[in-house]
Amino acid sequence: TSIPSCLSFLGGSMVFVGAAYTDSQLVKLNSQPGGGTLIESLESYTNLGPIVDFVVVDLDRQGQGQVVTCSGAYKDGSIRIIRNGIGINELASLELTGVKGMWSLLEGAKDTMSEDDGLNAKYLVLSFFNETKVL
Repeated sequence: TSIPSCLSFLGGSMVFVGAAYTDSQLVKLNSQPGGGTLIESLESYTNLGPIVDFVVVDLDRQGQGQVVTCSGAYKDGSIRIIRNGIGINELASLELTGVKGMWSLLEGAKDTMSEDDGLNAKYLVLSFFNETKVL
């Protein structure tokens, strides 16, 4: 098990278990043990951060470098290999044209955000030529 940094109930017995130092998961809470468990893992979301150290190596000696990272922290630390050609899984997309700028706004009154201060990016601000939208 890993140390979660947030638990978000999504409804319908679904819970997002977010972790700062290891992979996050989407789990389903079962009222009756299905296959012997009350918690069913539905999806895992890879988290390479924080990357403490890394090196580029050619493990297969084929002239194609791979990145080996020391990821995570504490008991959730791991060694990960990032290979060329691994794609990004798009979880959501939004078609917007004419966006000139985009940034997040923090929840709270501080000017900076650190992991320990409990502030979260709460809003996404989109700047267009003739308007600004806050999501």
